[in-house]
Parts: sequence; structure tokens; C-alpha cells
Amino acid sequence: MKLVMKDFFSFIRGNRIALLGMIAGWIVGCLYWFYFGIYDGTFGFSSEWWTNCVYGSLFGGLIGSLLRK
Repeated sequence: MKLVMKDFFSFIRGNRIALLGMIAGWIVGCLYWFYFGIYDGTFGFSSEWWTNCVYGSLFGGLIGSLLRK
């Protein structure tokens, strides 16, 4: 069990910038849906809150991983 926790914390430490980018992207995606979302369902990206959050999280993780050296 200790080895699993050690590996988990090592993964978190090694990827913290990408993970922080994912969290920031999730928040930005939620805010985008809340303020600019189209609620009638004609545009799939903006009609569902979870799609904006997932896409924001993926985009934030991508940006965070590009910033890491």
C-alpha cells in the first residue's frame, strides 16, 4: 500500500502543472457555459455544461503540459 501511495504522490508532483491546468480549464469551461452557453441544443459544444467542462479540462491540461519543461 505504501508503494502505491508513493507512486501516486510522485505522479502528482511530476504532473502538477498539467493537473492545475486541467482544474483551471474545468472552471473556465463551467464559467463559459454559464455566461455564454446556448441552451436550445442547436450547438452541441455550448448546450451541455459537462461538455464545456470536459473540453476546458482537456484544453487546460494540454496548455499546462506544453508549459512544463
